[in-house]
Amino acid sequence: MSALDLSALLLTATTAEPRPGTLRVTVAGEIDMVTRPRLDEELDRAVAAGPQRLVVDLLGVGFCAVTGVASLGRLRVRCADAGIDLALKPSGVVRRALDLAAVAPLFQLEGRSEQLIAR
Repeated sequence: MSALDLSALLLTATTAEPRPGTLRVTVAGEIDMVTRPRLDEELDRAVAAGPQRLVVDLLGVGFCAVTGVASLGRLRVRCADAGIDLALKPSGVVRRALDLAAVAPLFQLEGRSEQLIAR
């Protein structure tokens, strides 16, 4: 099985436009070095579409390696450069990874408060 095939099994990422000017990328599965390219491709497409607001729903992510945190950091810079308002809806696992990397304060995080402080 190739890495591309494996990444499709381990990560899904879909994009929708819930309202004009807003794109939502919904991510589920695992974010690691195998799946990061798939995630980056979907996020790159979303940024290239030029929405006013980009919401990345990570509630379905059950594992987030440092490569996932780095990917989100690059996304934050690309959105800032493009004037796109970025918001993350992190799962407890993603929030923990952002906290451990000491970068959570750099992001606009949305979701239930008890979920956002999950450790």
